[in-house]
Amino acid sequence: MQRAISLARKGWGRTGVNPLVGAVVVRDNRIIGQGFHRKMGEAHAEVCALTDAGTRAHNATLYVNLEPCCCVGHTPPCVEAIIAAKIKRVVIGMIDPNPAVNGMGVEILKNNNIAVALHMLELEAKRLNVCYEKYITTRIPYIIVKVATSKDGKISKFKEKYITSEPSRRFVHSLRSQVSAVLVGINTVVADNPYLTDRLVGRNNPARVLIDPHLKISLKSNFLKPGSRKIIVTSRENDPSKIEQLIAHGAEIILFEGEFFKPQEIVQRLGLLNIASLLVEGGGEIFSQFYNEKLYDELYLFMAPHETGQGLALADNILNEVRSKDVTPLKIEEDLLYHVYRNH
Repeated sequence: MQRAISLARKGWGRTGVNPLVGAVVVRDNRIIGQGFHRKMGEAHAEVCALTDAGTRAHNATLYVNLEPCCCVGHTPPCVEAIIAAKIKRVVIGMIDPNPAVNGMGVEILKNNNIAVALHMLELEAKRLNVCYEKYITTRIPYIIVKVATSKDGKISKFKEKYITSEPSRRFVHSLRSQVSAVLVGINTVVADNPYLTDRLVGRNNPARVLIDPHLKISLKSNFLKPGSRKIIVTSRENDPSKIEQLIAHGAEIILFEGEFFKPQEIVQRLGLLNIASLLVEGGGEIFSQFYNEKLYDELYLFMAPHETGQGLALADNILNEVRSKDVTPLKIEEDLLYHVYRNH
């Protein structure tokens, strides 16, 4: 099962609204087939592992971190492939929270005289698919908020573009590679002109989401560069010709009335666009909105070792809350990283 979970992680950032799944076929205490779900629309992990095993899968045991699906999606139900392969026993990490599956895959296997064992390494299996579990049951993206501060708690308007070290930035790019989309506000785009890619790790560029009430974005902005999906949240009252130009540059537009958009409504709309997980990167005002409304599931606070004496101050209650959690900060060169879960 640990091998199945390790394989599943290889699909990070590529499976869309689908879960991360790995599968291992074992016979006579030897692995004879293995695979993972590589990309949305491609074969599921169970099918990959069974194909790898071939006819040797007869009377073998299949280990999979998530209950095999029993519904038709982009691919046929995995339970059918398991039955056809004449698997003798299936060991499952966690039940699929998808209402279209949720225990029914197990029942189909049992009804076809396949032994089923449940809840092996369930905690690890659930941790792996926290994003999927939230999205598939609520249609709201799993939300990670990230903020970088100086030692004196300042989070914007620095003399230099980056306050933290390159290893910390590489860590952030790794986070980007694991989510469906990265969200920023227009002030960040105007000030830094970021690409919002995961170029330092080079795995999978997430979609880019911009909150831009007055459509200040330049058509030459790096945000609009090709390479990944682009979504702009703005007001219906803006110039229609500018909206058309942005669409011509490949942007999808989410329109709201007025100029003040509630974060909850934004993430609901993103969920409808199949954004299953979201990394909120800022700037300071955007971070504060999501934080103050408790609209996040995880928080990453990077703290640089030096003071700046300028910039937007991070509220003391945020720093106090993060430090009050029973968590030891991770040291990344001279930076400190605090990682907390909102409901823990």
